[in-house]
Amino acid sequence: MSLNRRHLLHAATAATVTGFWPALASSQPALKMAKVTVGFPPGDMADTLARTVADFLKGRYAETTLVDNKPGAAARIAIGSFAGITADPSEILFTPGAMVVLFPHVFKKLPYDPLKDLLPVTRIATTSFGLAVGPSVPAEVRTLAQWLQWCRQDAKNAVYATSGAGTGIHLTGEYLGRLSGTRLTMVPYKGAAPAAADLVGGQIHAQMATVASLIEYARAGKIRFLGVSSAQRVPSLPDVPTFAEQGYPKVVTDDFFGFFVRPGTPDEAVQALDREIQASLQDEKVRGILERMALTIQPSESPAAFRTLIEAEYLKWGGIVKTTEFDPMG
Repeated sequence: MSLNRRHLLHAATAATVTGFWPALASSQPALKMAKVTVGFPPGDMADTLARTVADFLKGRYAETTLVDNKPGAAARIAIGSFAGITADPSEILFTPGAMVVLFPHVFKKLPYDPLKDLLPVTRIATTSFGLAVGPSVPAEVRTLAQWLQWCRQDAKNAVYATSGAGTGIHLTGEYLGRLSGTRLTMVPYKGAAPAAADLVGGQIHAQMATVASLIEYARAGKIRFLGVSSAQRVPSLPDVPTFAEQGYPKVVTDDFFGFFVRPGTPDEAVQALDREIQASLQDEKVRGILERMALTIQPSESPAAFRTLIEAEYLKWGGIVKTTEFDPMG
């Protein structure tokens, strides 16, 4: 893009910010285009969610929308890049919550400050973590208490897979081990899929993962969930109790998916974006996609409520990291 063209685009954006937002009450969108940055590749869950909502925003928040995939470093590159831009209502970030509330505690350095560089708009959904066991675990082990007891009987039993160290999934497993007095050994995999393949194949006994990444195996009867980490039971697994229900009220964790803009974005734009995203979550097609992915649709009441949630989650994960004595990564 030439310098002159970039200058013209910024000028057009400035005109939009100062002159178009009062017209939002009309049926016409205020923006020509809106871009949603996602730190994951096409086909990833975050990408699918971003595209689903972005398609709904087309013709509502902006005349057209596009998703800009910037994968790498677990979205840290994308968020760092987004945090460096000038406030602009046409620039939107969509990300899982871990990058905002957990990463500051598990990485020594980040290219962004999530509490200062990002302005929350709304959460759209949450995904619970679940503990599942495969065919190598005795069939009579049907509850969390039974599995923990089985793990205590032999250190070789107390092994579980995750998609990587320092994730919310991993730290939930470690937190459960600490609070239950059970020495658990985490085996990191390069993603949930290869771990699930070993779980189903009996090469590893258990896996802590998002419910969405394992639910199809559970539906096929190849694995069984022993508990989920959310505060309430997951709608897609109504018969699986939470960890809290099974005696561990402190083990309440999940991850959320949410939209952000840059601080300095006009409040009218933030409110308009929030309003249209909220509307998308009432759309039958959008809801169907989220529900098929085993997500719990949980929009924030307002941008201010979303910020309050983020601040609380930030503190909670900081406490979990401290309890598990996780050594921050470089």
